[in-house]
Formats: sequence, structure tokens, C-alpha cells
Amino acid sequence: MYLYAIVAAALIAAPARAAGANVPGDFDVVRVNGTAIRQSEVLERLWKRYGSQTLEEMIDELLMRQAAAAKKITATPAEVERRFARLQAQFGSRELLVSQLEQAGTTVAKVKEDLAEEVVRERLVMDAKGLKVGDDELKKAFDANKDKLGKPEAVHLRHILAKNEADANELVAKIKGGADFLTLAREKSLAASGKAAGGDYGFVSRGMLPPEIDEVAFSLKAGELKVVPGPRGQHILQVVEKRAAQTASFDEVKEDLREMLLAEKLKDASQPYLLELRRKADIKTPGRPNPKGK
Repeated sequence: MYLYAIVAAALIAAPARAAGANVPGDFDVVRVNGTAIRQSEVLERLWKRYGSQTLEEMIDELLMRQAAAAKKITATPAEVERRFARLQAQFGSRELLVSQLEQAGTTVAKVKEDLAEEVVRERLVMDAKGLKVGDDELKKAFDANKDKLGKPEAVHLRHILAKNEADANELVAKIKGGADFLTLAREKSLAASGKAAGGDYGFVSRGMLPPEIDEVAFSLKAGELKVVPGPRGQHILQVVEKRAAQTASFDEVKEDLREMLLAEKLKDASQPYLLELRRKADIKTPGRPNPKGK
């Protein structure tokens, strides 16, 4: 989506050109059997395919930012950090999250910027529409979803991916001999998680792991090592700790539940609010038809 936004912005700013005309700053992206595909051709294709939708999204985002600035609505660092911590918990460790972000071509700082904008947009709609979730509503939702809100059975898992059985057995012998699992994972694992977090997955619940290792991981005792064959190589598993399923407590989950209920209300209220902003806005697109939805 970021790529499409950048492309749309560049195309809006660029003057119209005749097909095949030279464009200042244009360059060959690739050559196929001596024939060039130019950057301008790629951008033109992207505009035709995604430009209109992307432009509409960018207009909505800008209108929301302008409205938030007018009302002096900002995101507190504490709220951004809280949401980032929740995101990090889904990956088990900060190192693993950072690794995934790098593979996606983004950074922690960019994610936090996006989270801050998310907080601001939500507060803007909540204030404009008077959205809130009362304690009675919370209690009713908790009683209706109590079984789903508890913590499932989980294991704190470490993992190394070895090329073959001989390599796996050698690594297991080293670990049993006192070698540090995390260090070996960083040095020897073929999996990205090994390089990023020493193969430490943190706590994972059933269904989060590939099928070939999910059942085995939950059958191991704390501290136990096991080698499991898979399509990509030999998986060395070690369970650090086991956690039994836990029943939900209202006081522990009420704030998360409040956010879930607010998210549902925000989903219903956001589009009507955006339409209100568009009706009041002066939206002009020089050189192109005015966007729909005004």
C-alpha cells in the first residue's frame, strides 16, 4: 500500500505525457533481450491498475490528519508503546518482530508512526461520534465470550533448523553437553528466526506452528529436546516452559475487551464520518477528474 501511495503521488505531480515520449529523470528499469521497460511505463501501469483507489485512500487519510490537527488530537507515547508491545507479543520477542519488519522493508520507527496515526484516527472518530463502551456493556460482552477470552495452553519454544539428520544430532549433542542453544541457533540455524532471535519463539499456542512440529512441541516436557523431520530440513525443538490454559478474569481482560468493542463501533462509524469530511472539503484534482464521493 505504501508503494501504491508513493506511485500515485508521483503520478499526480507529474505532467501528462504522450506514449513513448521521453520524460526527464526517466530510466530503464530492466532490459529484456535488449528492449527496455522504462520507469514511466511501470508507473503508468500502476496508475491504471491501482491509482484511483490509492488516491481515494490518500485523500481520506489527509482529511483525517487535517481534522485531527484542527482539534489538536495527538497520540501519547504511552499509547503507542502499549500497542507496539501488543504487536511484539504476537511474535514472541522483539528480535523476531524486527527481523520480520526488515524482511518487509520497514522499521520499528515506521510501525510506531503508523500506530500513532491509527490512535489519532480512532480518537477523532470517537470524539466526533461520541463513541464509548460502558461497564455494563463490557460485563455483558465478557459473560457472552468468557470461554474465548482466556489464555490457551502454550509452550515457550526454542527452534533450530538443520540441513540433515547428522547435523541435527551433532547440534543436539552440543546442547546436551552445555552449549548455549541461542548462540548455536544464531550461528547454525537455517531458519530466519535463528538469526533474529536465537530460535526463541517465546510462548506459542496450538495451531501457531507448522503442522509437522505443532503436535510434537506440545508433547514435550519442559527442558526436553527432540529432532523432528520436515520438508525443509530437521527441526530441533526445545520446550523451555509449559503453560496450562487459563480462565479469563474480567479485570485482566476488560481493557482489551473495551478496545475490541470500540473497534466494532469505529468500523461502523468511520465511513459515515469520512463522507461528512468530504462533503465539507474543497477537493480539486488539477488535470484529472474530481474524485468520487464528494
